Amino acid sequence: MKNYTYNFEIKDLLTQFVAAFDDTVVKRYDRSGNPKQEVEVRYVFAPKQRVMYDIVNKAQNLTLPVVAVDVTSISYDDERVFNKINNFHNYLNEIDNTTGRMPVPINIEVSMSIICRYMQDMEQIVTNFAPYSNPYIIIAWKEPSTRTETVEIRTEVLWNKNITMNNPTDTSFSDKFRVVADTSFTIKGWLFR
Repeated sequence: MKNYTYNFEIKDLLTQFVAAFDDTVVKRYDRSGNPKQEVEVRYVFAPKQRVMYDIVNKAQNLTLPVVAVDVTSISYDDERVFNKINNFHNYLNEIDNTTGRMPVPINIEVSMSIICRYMQDMEQIVTNFAPYSNPYIIIAWKEPSTRTETVEIRTEVLWNKNITMNNPTDTSFSDKFRVVADTSFTIKGWLFR
């Protein structure tokens, strides 16, 4: 453990995860069903509670709709271990025929909270990612190494296939109506030695 092995793997995976979703646009329609306004959905890397705090306390830097993305856990994945012998070189790079130590398989659990003022905005955001996450999406990133050739890694992102809706029921006259939906994903990544 004396060697410094920070290769930005978790940061890169989370950046790619958000980039897979962050081009979402919702449209607002008039009574005739014609689009009258397009609104870009803002994606932020923060817990849902922090985003709600900023909205409720009128920080003026967040407007709805917004999607909050947060890491809830990182775990070791026993099912993707190839060889458990320490220092065994079994990771073959087919581009330059070099081998390296097997990376450590990890699962990054990510929560996604969608916060909207209108239910129709929520429906549009859900239909932007749900059809494409069936059964998973693939994100591509670069192997962190000193090799001259770039090696692409393809990582599965599994959706939990469940969206929990939270419509406000106890509101006062001064409260603004907000629809909140929560879902989660598992990013099947790697940590390199």
